[in-house]
Amino acid sequence: MFNACNPKKDNPNKKIFSWNTVSSLEEKLIGEKYFIEELKIPKRLLYKRGKLLINEAAPGETFVHVLDGNSLKYLFSTGAVGYGPGEMPNAWSIESGINENTFWVYSLEGKVFSEYKLEKVNDSKALTQVRQKEDFYLAMGLTWSSDSTFMTFLVRGEDKFVEFSTDGTRLKSYGKWKGMVPGNFEDHVIADLHQGKLMGDPKTGKFIKASIFRDHLEILDKKSGQIIRIDGPENSIPEFQAVDAGAVVTSDHPLAYMDAFLGKEHIFGLYSGKTDKEIMEQGRGETDLLVFDHLGNVKAVLKLDTPISSFTVDEKGQRIFGITTDREPGVVVFDYNLEK
Repeated sequence: MFNACNPKKDNPNKKIFSWNTVSSLEEKLIGEKYFIEELKIPKRLLYKRGKLLINEAAPGETFVHVLDGNSLKYLFSTGAVGYGPGEMPNAWSIESGINENTFWVYSLEGKVFSEYKLEKVNDSKALTQVRQKEDFYLAMGLTWSSDSTFMTFLVRGEDKFVEFSTDGTRLKSYGKWKGMVPGNFEDHVIADLHQGKLMGDPKTGKFIKASIFRDHLEILDKKSGQIIRIDGPENSIPEFQAVDAGAVVTSDHPLAYMDAFLGKEHIFGLYSGKTDKEIMEQGRGETDLLVFDHLGNVKAVLKLDTPISSFTVDEKGQRIFGITTDREPGVVVFDYNLEK
């Protein structure tokens, strides 16, 4: 039924695709792995201005490694671990921010967003910190929406996207959870079913949210308030049980977008398609990278020869950096070729 409909005719803001409809767009990529001795349990990456930034899931004294983006030579580490001023207990996500010379790291446990220099400095503590409090405390997946505001999603509430000022004032919301799945479920249950990666570009006002449990991705245009919905390639809603904390998804349903990236030209989604049992048998790591334009159309299906757990993209140089999932995790680099 999903494939039989014509989304462009029925709803231009809803795009639906399947593996069959995009099979002609497949392209195999061969990666080159780099072993970085300092990496222990690498989690997320960010490429910015010729630097590759990698945060650690289990940090020591610091939690961000900075590498040369071309040679992948190790340069320095930063991000002081702790609970004091300028410190954070851990690193959940990493993003570019507004300033060309800095980057930001978010700590979910500490509920704090911290800014660091892109160049080596003597002090590994944060230059600036934004701490969550009151209503803002419930926000997750923080990403800059301007030089003084964040786009987020909430643990509870009817809205898909919620914008806050840096002082914690709630400003505006975009989209509703109601009607996203059949049945009469509370908003926080539907939201939990669609949890995943949020990333934005404050200059263009574009934001993406890629769901882990359901093959669903959304593109928000802040200026117009328009949300483009992308469903595929499996086009299925997982069986789940509604509980007070959210949604408990059945373990035999394949996982979907494990990571995503919003670029100037394209949107990239790292798709799993494996159940918990298949992950136990085959190991973690994904090899399917779906590429969309900003209107939600599939432009390419990149087949990676090396499984990765997360990634970032150098769009100008057309390179993909991924974290490998083998016994000695490192960085694998793929060259790709996409037209604008």
